Amino acid sequence: MKCKYCGSNLGIEDAVCPYCGKENEQAAGYQTEKKEYSDEYEAVKKDVKEKSKLAGRIGRLIVISVMLVIIFLMSIFIISNSDVERRIKREEFEISREVAKNRSEITATLKNMEKNREYLAMDNYQLNYSLRANSDFDDYSRVFTAVINYGVIHDDILSIIDGYDYYGERTNKDWCYDAAIYISDWNKYVGGAFWGDSEDSPMHSGEHGEFLLNIKKETQDMVQVYFKLTDEEASSMWEMSEEELGELLYSKCKDIYPEESSDE
Repeated sequence: MKCKYCGSNLGIEDAVCPYCGKENEQAAGYQTEKKEYSDEYEAVKKDVKEKSKLAGRIGRLIVISVMLVIIFLMSIFIISNSDVERRIKREEFEISREVAKNRSEITATLKNMEKNREYLAMDNYQLNYSLRANSDFDDYSRVFTAVINYGVIHDDILSIIDGYDYYGERTNKDWCYDAAIYISDWNKYVGGAFWGDSEDSPMHSGEHGEFLLNIKKETQDMVQVYFKLTDEEASSMWEMSEEELGELLYSKCKDIYPEESSDE
């Protein structure tokens, strides 16, 4: 499966993404469901055991029947997840083979997108080809991380404006804090030493360097325009903590859309 924040490969039991550190909601769901099966099994076993003292052989037959049913259900669950994992691995293999086959064309497309500052297009492109996890494109690591962050912040703003019903109970405050996370993490994961690269790495120079400067400035402008930040607030937002920035963005959001934030 893929991390919905950075697009990296995840295992079904990875609680957090090993690349960006964000929570893997699917893993949490898997662990919850697994625990429910276990709790159900223990509860039924205890209940049947108590009754078996009175019911004798009938109780033992019930225990055996219940255990067989639970084993059957768990087998279906395990097989189902195994099938999903096999399908994901097969898809990853096909994508990797396609990237290797069309590497020159993909590299040319990336250069063109980078030159034209097509942030959202590059975000979707690298995700479709799993380029973020492909070592052949390591010199684009910071660029890919930057467009991923830009894309998430952009989508958070759209969620506040239009609302995304399929995200359930998420509120404008949730979206504001989500944007704050990616803004606060920018210096660490895009501009910092997270990648362990040297100062003379291609990630810092040439078109990559110019691209990173541009996308950070345009991200700041996007956030400033939508949340109506002052110049001082916009320039200092990169150094704020997640909590401090989240509160700032939400306070601005409430001023812009008071009727939508009144129930939050």
